[in-house]
Amino acid sequence: MNSVAEIDLAIKSAGLIEGEVLRAAGIEQRFYYKVRHGARSLTPRTVNRVRLAIAQLKRQRDLEEKGRELELRFPDRSSAIRSYRLAVALVAQKAAVQPGFILSADPSRRATADEQWMRATRLRRLAIYITVTYLDIPQADMARALGVSKATVSLLLKELGDERERPEIEAALAYVEEAFQS
Repeated sequence: MNSVAEIDLAIKSAGLIEGEVLRAAGIEQRFYYKVRHGARSLTPRTVNRVRLAIAQLKRQRDLEEKGRELELRFPDRSSAIRSYRLAVALVAQKAAVQPGFILSADPSRRATADEQWMRATRLRRLAIYITVTYLDIPQADMARALGVSKATVSLLLKELGDERERPEIEAALAYVEEAFQS
């Protein structure tokens, strides 16, 4: 990898984006543009930084793919689902119900006339909110763990924001916030 063409080929064959590689290597795109057009020379140091960045990004991508593959094969072991179930247990304890009450209320039923189902739905939203907001689980991971779309998780979080004034929700969030501020 001693020329710009070889660097471009290495980036392309690794399936990476040039901007990502340059950012990881700590190289300004403007500098690389000047190297590409002959205004600056390609130094061994620059080549080495690009080579290391490509290796690091490939390794990171491979680890992420392995993690996603494991989550799909063993969904009960994912950190997102474990964090969610922990949040469900906390919300259930605060609402004086069993965690099974929240977990067994099937969201696909859409039984909006059933008061118990609606309560379980509100508590489920609260558990998702706590998981994403306080336990730092990304929305995409949460969606994958629950088997729903990212848009659904985003909508649930917005709906909870609208219902935040409910005493049950406010009490649970105050309880969690107290734990994180201690």
